[in-house]
Amino acid sequence: MKKLIFLFIVLFNITCYSITLTIIGEDKSPLKEVIANINNQVKISDSKGYVAFNTSEDILNISISKEGYKEEVLTLKNSKDEVQNLTLVMKKINTSYVTFEFPVSSGLIEYREVGTSRYTKVPFLGSTKSIEFLAGTYEFIFSAKDSKKNKQILNFRDNSEHLMIDIDIPKNIFFILGNISKNKGINFYKNNIGRVTPPKDLTLVIFKNGEFKTKFKLKDTFVPIELEDGVYDFMIEGRFYSNLYFRGLKIDSSVNRNIVISIPSVQTTIRGVIKNNDQFIGGAKILFTDVDNNSYETMSNFAGEFSINLPPQKYKVTLNKPGFVLKKNQNLIYDFSAPNEIYNLTLNTKELLSNIEGMVTDDKGIPISNADIMVKNGDKIIHLKSDDFGNFSTSTLPGLLFIKVEKDGYKAFGVVTKLERFSTLSGLKISLTPYLSNISGVISNSFTPLGNLHLSLRDNQGEVVANTISNQNGYYEFSDIKINNSYFISVGVQSYRYYYSDVFTLTKDDIINKNIILQGRKIRVHLELLSSSKTPLSNQEVIVEGTVYKTDTNGFLLLELPENKKNIDIQVKSYGYQKQIDLSSMSTNPNQLTLIIK
Repeated sequence: MKKLIFLFIVLFNITCYSITLTIIGEDKSPLKEVIANINNQVKISDSKGYVAFNTSEDILNISISKEGYKEEVLTLKNSKDEVQNLTLVMKKINTSYVTFEFPVSSGLIEYREVGTSRYTKVPFLGSTKSIEFLAGTYEFIFSAKDSKKNKQILNFRDNSEHLMIDIDIPKNIFFILGNISKNKGINFYKNNIGRVTPPKDLTLVIFKNGEFKTKFKLKDTFVPIELEDGVYDFMIEGRFYSNLYFRGLKIDSSVNRNIVISIPSVQTTIRGVIKNNDQFIGGAKILFTDVDNNSYETMSNFAGEFSINLPPQKYKVTLNKPGFVLKKNQNLIYDFSAPNEIYNLTLNTKELLSNIEGMVTDDKGIPISNADIMVKNGDKIIHLKSDDFGNFSTSTLPGLLFIKVEKDGYKAFGVVTKLERFSTLSGLKISLTPYLSNISGVISNSFTPLGNLHLSLRDNQGEVVANTISNQNGYYEFSDIKINNSYFISVGVQSYRYYYSDVFTLTKDDIINKNIILQGRKIRVHLELLSSSKTPLSNQEVIVEGTVYKTDTNGFLLLELPENKKNIDIQVKSYGYQKQIDLSSMSTNPNQLTLIIK
């Protein structure tokens, strides 16, 4: 009965509410066929803009949409009245009808709404083009063949517009190049212009009908110039030129647009030779640079001779030859200002050092530091050492080199190689073979050789250098070990105490008889029992810690005691002898103890 009452209470508390929407336009007229959504319930408004929903939820997520109108979205809290009436207003989406007018008959319109990335491309044929846009802000690019692109930002609202768009069509482009020649003249070319010698530091001034149009410097390549078709006068400006005119030139873009202006040369001649002490240097590039940074170059022949014609002025002379530079006293500004003169010039050089880079390693490729290296070049000898990583480097004159490397503990090594001028000999790897020695001995427990035991040879840092196994006679050997290093031997056997030898240095001579005695983990004591007259007490019963032992014919008794035993009690009943012995003072294992029994 209690369960039925509880169910009744739950059902009674679930309340359903009615929501009615009336949807109208901005002119307050009802809108039909509007898609309305409340909490994922979807319905369509009738001819009066009316739509109704039933819901039990406290929060109402409402959206309404209709073609040509802006979608509306809102969230409300349910008032929990039995019926809630809401009126919603929808706004129309505005458009603009825009007509563009151009000064050209064809081209391309590209546009995108600001905030988006994709452009829409619309070609136009004729001087006008009309497009309908949604209200908003747009970026446009207007262009036509051979024109510059016109970029604009335009904003449209609910209206019609007529816009004039300017598209810049450039003038005809002509390409002009100067040429140093014996004769003055103008030539027009379509493609191949042949060989030319461009002038330096000359300016071309262009006039039309006596009116100045433009001026520019002639360069090593064609200079593009915008000109209308017509008749022009050209004038050359330069230090050694005056009143050099080309008059009445007919420029026609329909013919050939490549124009070469030939100008008579004004030059001076420099002749010279390049030397390094008594050696003549051929194949060297000589560069002459004027105050305006114009450069001219020539090459020396096999005899070191060169010759060049230059515009008369001051020049800085530089040399480009691998392995050689001009001497400091010839890094000057030379005055070759007299026209049609012949100057003689001797350029003296010095030879640059070349570089050697290498590495010293052992036969396993491990770098060797602090190795002594000698580099011999003729009568000159350079001494250096390898660094912590085995690397070395030095500079020396080119030629045939002898390189010798030495290091204690290794066999010396020498190599002969050739070092070219103004170069680097890198990646030179020198491998040294170490001197090797052996270490051997016998391992035992004082009485018995110990076979089949593992022994390790370690360096000063405790790193294992070599391992070996003793044979049945206890003999062991470490072979082919590098000399001039410090080592120690370690042995770890479960039944014996761990063994470490003293540190020793290995030289060229083998270390033999490096014998090892292992101590057992138990304390071993050799008791010798003598009478007061020093005669052995043979076959005598001895009680040690309650255990009865018997001496041998020589009065000896071997005891094996726990490793942590500090003292023992000994009794010889037949002599009435009793004594406690302190074991902590014993320094060897086994230890021998003699007792005089009275």
